[in-house]
Amino acid sequence: MAKTKLLELDIVRAIAILAVLTIHGTSEATVDLQSGSLAQSLYLAVNKLSNFAVPVFIFLSGVVLFYRYSGDWSARQALVFYRKRIQQIVIPYLIWSLFYYLYNQWLYDRANLHFHWNEFLDLLPWADASYHLYFIIIIVQFYLLFPLLMSLCASFGWFRRWFWLLGILVQAVFVAIHHWGSPIEHFSSLCVDYFSLFTLGGFIGLYYEDFIAWINRRYFFVLPAAVLCGVIFMMCFQLEERELLHVSTLWYHLLFTLYAMLAGMCFIWIGRWLLRHAPKVSKAFLALGAASFGIYLVHPAVLSYWHIRYLPEQIYSYHVYTLAGFLLVLFVPWLLVYIYGKLAPAVFRGIKRKA
Repeated sequence: MAKTKLLELDIVRAIAILAVLTIHGTSEATVDLQSGSLAQSLYLAVNKLSNFAVPVFIFLSGVVLFYRYSGDWSARQALVFYRKRIQQIVIPYLIWSLFYYLYNQWLYDRANLHFHWNEFLDLLPWADASYHLYFIIIIVQFYLLFPLLMSLCASFGWFRRWFWLLGILVQAVFVAIHHWGSPIEHFSSLCVDYFSLFTLGGFIGLYYEDFIAWINRRYFFVLPAAVLCGVIFMMCFQLEERELLHVSTLWYHLLFTLYAMLAGMCFIWIGRWLLRHAPKVSKAFLALGAASFGIYLVHPAVLSYWHIRYLPEQIYSYHVYTLAGFLLVLFVPWLLVYIYGKLAPAVFRGIKRKA
């Protein structure tokens, strides 16, 4: 049975993709500018406060999947689920990995532009074709696990009720092994590094109406807590930048995870608030959220081209350059996604008619 579409989740997607663009758009400024300067500190603050982006997308995937299949799951659906994910995620990943494999050569080493199968295939397991594609590697791992997790939630009430805690425990065990035991290769690209976020999102998806009732009563506590975690997370980086503090990676990991959890919950509440009280703003966010995956795929191509073509020396020009880069990576990919959305259905209909 079809579930009611949760429009507020598209608003959360919009917020998360804006954070992704902010991280990538300010990353160069955090290293280009003089360390400890006011300008560098401001860019670092904005960059670190936006670090909830990828974890919130993972949290959101848990919400969507478990909400969609709660009360409507059978083992037979696993094959359909996998087929859809291959079409919607794996195939785009292969296409865009090939694009960035060739595009980055064209951009940075045009004289040696080439294609070698073995070289390209070596890039795929850990998304080495482009820095942003690692998210797909993580989310594919969760998709592989989802039918098992959903089946356990459907079969065992205790598992369903304590699902969120299981995620925290799994992540804690692997973080402990990575930190105190033998370091795990490619740890930041493994789903266990984000397991608590996916299972918390899944738990919320399973009990969505109960969660909405809960957040409506407690947003006045959760929202400040999210802001506080984000500010502490950011200030730790600022103080380390000035060599005034040394923070263990475990504390960073804890703050990072807690910040993203609280932020994800708050954004759902904010999305619902905007839908009720700011319909025009909501409309723009809904459109951006619907285009977020396409923007995610395209924006590094635009940003890399912008960075390699322009690099001002004056600080005020640098601010304009950074802001212009952000606007370009927002609106150029958004426009391309819009054009694709208009043209692709007509093209596919024409192909079907010819066939």
